[in-house]
Amino acid sequence: MTMPLIGEVRVRAVDAPIDPPLRNSLNVIPRAPLVIVDVRTACGAAGSAYVFPYAPAALGPTAALARSLGAGLVGRPLAPATLWRELHDAGRILGTEGLVQIALSALDMALWDALAVRAGLPLCALLGGEARPVPIYASLRGWGAAMLAEETGQAVATLGARAVKFKLGQARLEDDLDTVRAVRGVVGEAVQILVDYNQALSLPEAERRGRALEALDVRWLEEPLPVQDDAGLAELARRLAIPVQGGENWWGPAGMHRALTAGAVDLCMPDAMKIGGVTGWQRAAALAAAHRVPMSSHIFVEASVHLLNATPTAHLLEYLDIAGPLLAEPLVVQDGMALVPARPGMGLVWDEAALAKHAADV
Repeated sequence: MTMPLIGEVRVRAVDAPIDPPLRNSLNVIPRAPLVIVDVRTACGAAGSAYVFPYAPAALGPTAALARSLGAGLVGRPLAPATLWRELHDAGRILGTEGLVQIALSALDMALWDALAVRAGLPLCALLGGEARPVPIYASLRGWGAAMLAEETGQAVATLGARAVKFKLGQARLEDDLDTVRAVRGVVGEAVQILVDYNQALSLPEAERRGRALEALDVRWLEEPLPVQDDAGLAELARRLAIPVQGGENWWGPAGMHRALTAGAVDLCMPDAMKIGGVTGWQRAAALAAAHRVPMSSHIFVEASVHLLNATPTAHLLEYLDIAGPLLAEPLVVQDGMALVPARPGMGLVWDEAALAKHAADV
């Protein structure tokens, strides 16, 4: 089959409010600066993707990188895996982490979306997976016992979530434990509780808190130590019974390979934007399978529902809907399961009026 040529790469930026904001022990994130990449081929097939560079100050540079790199793809065959390898090779001296990787991932995901649209298939089917519902965990936005208990009840009632995750990291361990107890009081024993420390602890403190959380039947301890501390995380994983989770801050498959080789995690959850888009995710999924590590996702729910369906050790989809208010048809969750859209590609349908309302001039 002759591959169509890439005819246009369009980059847009929006800065939309997150309602309610995301809270953790370090900060409050009230806005979602997103870079949107639209790819159109000479045969008319179009694909789209977005990335979330977190800080408003990073929005302009990320969009500029995507525009510059995307301009070099015009006229090339729509072959995402080949272009991924070429772009990463070309960036070897500059480096392909940080904003460079984010821009490359946006392009890669949009290219794969266009390829699936051209084939008339959901992305997961193009990748060799079946379009099955994927179990979610509700990733909560609040902070503290009262706020999280209320939000947990809503997530279980509206999403049918059978697992919830929330941020911990208060100054006193007992306050963290009170938060877990408050959530447990809402969900009972039927819903799994997962916690995230956002890299905030030392090894001794992570062990102390981990043992206390084990006693409360918490099912994973996410990012207790800095992501670069593979040796410390591996030692913690050896000491604790509670599984150590991580991966959202790995840059590319190479970062994941180092962590898995070190035994730094029991569970993993790459981020589609930081791991290298669809192509990077495929390499990551192969690594997880080789190490027999269950693999979940980090945000980017529209892409993740497809990617997990093509992941041998697929575990849970993190349901934290960042782009939903900008979509005409957000991802649907029923009875704790994320449903694959019937549309070709990833199924992104943008609400153009919402994009125009929150457009950023960068």
